Amino acid sequence: MDELRKIAILLYKIMVIQTYQYLWKTYFKSGTGQLIIPSETKQKVSYSTTSPIWPKEIKTIALSNKKDKTNENEICLKFTNGHLYALRNQLKEYQQELNIKANNFQGYTISIQEKLMAYIEQNLNSSLSRKIEHQVELIHYDYHIQALKLEYFQHKSNEYQKQLMIQICQSQYEQETSEQEYEFLKQKIAYYNLPSQSFECSTISHHPLIDSIQNLTVQEALKKQFKEVAIQSRITLFNMYLKSAEDQREEYKKKHKANVKKMDASQRTLNKNEKLSSTFVQLINERCNKISERIRSIYKFKSESILLKS
Repeated sequence: MDELRKIAILLYKIMVIQTYQYLWKTYFKSGTGQLIIPSETKQKVSYSTTSPIWPKEIKTIALSNKKDKTNENEICLKFTNGHLYALRNQLKEYQQELNIKANNFQGYTISIQEKLMAYIEQNLNSSLSRKIEHQVELIHYDYHIQALKLEYFQHKSNEYQKQLMIQICQSQYEQETSEQEYEFLKQKIAYYNLPSQSFECSTISHHPLIDSIQNLTVQEALKKQFKEVAIQSRITLFNMYLKSAEDQREEYKKKHKANVKKMDASQRTLNKNEKLSSTFVQLINERCNKISERIRSIYKFKSESILLKS
């Protein structure tokens, strides 16, 4: 049993390394323009998907201690390759150790290993796999969002047109985030209203000071009063949070609507400096859609985490 346990730990380590390799290979593909494979793209896109775009996570870490950031691409590439190299070496080390233990274990078979791996995947590695899959999905969204911005700028957009695109995309981000936050808040409130999250199940329901009271009648009366205050306070807080989230949602909705009107007006204007071509409008709309999809993906992941907890 002790040897099997050691083998299981090694298998777990190998699976964790492989999961992180998947993430870092995705970073590498994004930074070298290999993330999107044209033959696998279902819809025809109006922008380049072969541009090297480093994810913000890599740029933040790789450039944090660099005074000279002129050759950003080379710095990020070297950093990512270094991390992938370290992961490969660590994986090789674990696999060699596993082979030694498996060969020295009498009666060890592929069938036993598959059962161990299935157990690890279901009980230990599933949470990490879900998290990494979600991160990879966000890397794809970020790539498309940045690629659309680059395409927009390459169409010789002037400063006004650039700023208008940034304003519209920012207000789209705020509107979608506030909408999803409002819906997520309602879901969280529903979760905290479950029987498993009742006052009796909470840690505050047993206060040492109240429990120390010898007179049971006084103790029960205080407990009842304490419960009523706690429940009412929670209801008041939930209503306050909902009202605040709803007000913010309406505010950002109005703001984005005003920006969209500005974009529509820019199509009809005679002023060449302010006029937006149909190509500009299409790129703005596509970028806004990708921003919304990314935010919905984030809140879907959060919602699924709440459901798993409940």
